[in-house]
This record gives sequence, structure tokens and C-alpha cells, in this order.
Amino acid sequence: MKSVEKLNAICILLLKLVYVNALWLLCTLCGGVIFGVGPATYAAVSVCRQWVRGKDVPVASTFWQYVKEGFREATAISLLYMFAGTVLIVDLLFVTQWYVKGLLFLLLFAYGLSLLFIFPVMANYNVKGMFFKIKTAFWIGLSFLQYSLVTTLIIAVFYGLFWSIFPGILVFLGASLPLFLLAWMGNQVFTRMEALHHNETKQSKRGKHNEQTHDLKIG
Repeated sequence: MKSVEKLNAICILLLKLVYVNALWLLCTLCGGVIFGVGPATYAAVSVCRQWVRGKDVPVASTFWQYVKEGFREATAISLLYMFAGTVLIVDLLFVTQWYVKGLLFLLLFAYGLSLLFIFPVMANYNVKGMFFKIKTAFWIGLSFLQYSLVTTLIIAVFYGLFWSIFPGILVFLGASLPLFLLAWMGNQVFTRMEALHHNETKQSKRGKHNEQTHDLKIG
């Protein structure tokens, strides 16, 4: 009985992801791709984050709400990443010096870490400052490097597998399934960060309490 319920839940989730994928495509095309992909991705990750956190939200209305809410910042960030990525790739193709190529590969690695977590950071933290979020995304990606590498590997396998075997599935889940994975992985990282911060706060308070008790005994 439990296995049937789990299978039913997975099927419902897949149908929701197909719906989100359609909304993502529609929003991206409405923005002429360049001005639409950022808000669409932010909205999709934000909706998936709600599901990961156990909240059953209405798909369409919530998606468009997030599009409106984060349109300016998501567009600006996506344009910045597109420009930076284009510059790095073009430089790698035309630069011949090995040491410059090595530096460019390091920059591309940092770029990838930041890109991986930028939309989960935007969806999870309600703080102002575009460059602060970009910096935070990079440091999270670097600090939790194992999560970054595993996520990248799973997404690469997903695209490689379905592109070679059944490319039609990418039309229905090509954006939403990887973005759901990013939202899930981001939630794991943020939950772990909050737990570490909570433990550090408790230890700090305990240390201050012990110092006060020691001072009282001395007095």
C-alpha cells in the first residue's frame, strides 16, 4: 500500500514538473529568451522549493507571482551570467597561452559554482544586493563542493542519457527536472548551514554562561 502511495506521489510530482516546464518555456519565449530565461528560472526554482519544503502551492498563480516579484533582479543576473559565460568561452577558444588558459579554466570553474547556486540563493534568501547574492552563491558552491559536483554530474547524466535515448522527454522535463534537483539540493545545503549556525550559537551561549558561572564562583 505504501509503495502504491509513493508511486502515486511520484507521478503527481512528474505531472506538476511537466506543468512547470511548460510555464518556464512560455515565460522564456515571452521574454524573447534573453529577457525571459532569468525570471522563468527564478520562478521555477522558487515553486520547486515550496514543494521540497512540503508546501502544496498552486502552480500557475505561484509561478507568475514569482516572475513578477523577481523580474528585474533575475533578468539582470541572467544577463550578467550570459555575458560573463560568453566572454569566458570565447577567450578559451581563442587564447593560446597555457597559463592564460589555466586562469580562464579556474574562472570558469568559479563561474559554474556560482551559477549552480545563484537561483536557489535568490529563492531562499530575501536580501538585497545582486552582487552579494552572486558572491554568496559562489562561496556556498565552494564550501559544499561535494554537493556541487554531484549535482553537476546528475544533471549531465540526465541530459546525456535522454538526449541519446529519448530526446522527446526534454520537451516536457528538460528544464523543470534539473531545476527541481537544484531546489532540492539547495534546500539540503541551506538546512545544513542553518543547523551548523544553530549549533555554533548554542555553543557560544553555553561558553558565555560557563564564563559567567566561573566569574561568580571566583567572586
